[in-house]
Amino acid sequence: MANRARWVMKYEKGLVDILHENNNSHYRTPHGWKTEGWRKIVRDFNHRHPDAGFTKVQIQEHETQLKKDYKLIKSILQRDGVSWDQSASMIRTTDEIWDEIIDVSPKARKYQSKSFPLLQTLEIFLERDIPEGVGNIDEEGNDIIPLLSMSRRPSGIVPGSTDEGENNISTLPRTLELGSQGLDDLDLLQNHTEEVLERPQPGADPKPQRAEEPAQSSSCIEPQKDKRKKRKAADIQQTMEAYLDFRMRQARTKEQTKKDGEQFSISRCIKALHAMTELSDQIRVLAADVFKDAVNREIFLSYEPRLRALWLKREVNRLLC
Repeated sequence: MANRARWVMKYEKGLVDILHENNNSHYRTPHGWKTEGWRKIVRDFNHRHPDAGFTKVQIQEHETQLKKDYKLIKSILQRDGVSWDQSASMIRTTDEIWDEIIDVSPKARKYQSKSFPLLQTLEIFLERDIPEGVGNIDEEGNDIIPLLSMSRRPSGIVPGSTDEGENNISTLPRTLELGSQGLDDLDLLQNHTEEVLERPQPGADPKPQRAEEPAQSSSCIEPQKDKRKKRKAADIQQTMEAYLDFRMRQARTKEQTKKDGEQFSISRCIKALHAMTELSDQIRVLAADVFKDAVNREIFLSYEPRLRALWLKREVNRLLC
């Protein structure tokens, strides 16, 4: 029987990022993930978080739980007198309304004092149409978000200016944060977008001009071209904004994961162990097995020194049972 999965926030964020990366019609249908999709999700997750050691079933169960939590919070936010605190990622309301909410949904009690920072990310994933195609892989082996069809606007994105010059300037600062790879991806995205916009719309049946019909004057054609150009610029801006936001979140998650690994490393745990002279040699040796779990390392180093020995003895005894 598999051990109970310990889902700390970095694992949850990592899972949601991977769900985003593989969210396309090749891996997912409106009814759920395909077998090939789950296989790739599990492989990607365990490659990025080898210390987690989650099974396919554990990852599937947590994906289901995240969707339940999202739907629960969205239903709570539809009530009068309830608001969402963006900075704290928490539900805000009065104690009286909380009592009413908990009477109807007892599972909502935990969110009276618990944050849910994945709300907006899950909203984009769960409320948006499934993009067509398959995700790409960059030179470093990272998944790139599938290119969006321009007929689908990314949700939660504030439309930018339709002026082409302003669009290029507004995306430049965030592109620089992504480095040279971000610039290459941005060019690829823009070229693909322009190609899609040049294609005739599905179902369109352009009628050939009859010989007896007079050709349209240039004064009629020019305004139509200007309108199409403005719509095209706005669509390109929105798609680039959605893509850049995703890559920036991915970069921040990788950086945070790296920092967490350094902060709660095995070497730091062993170093702290050297100062605990009251422990026997047997416990010191078996502690290495306890420290293989990233969650255990984080708990151990988070305790004040006088409590570390008590906690470590308990964990070692569990290994021996």
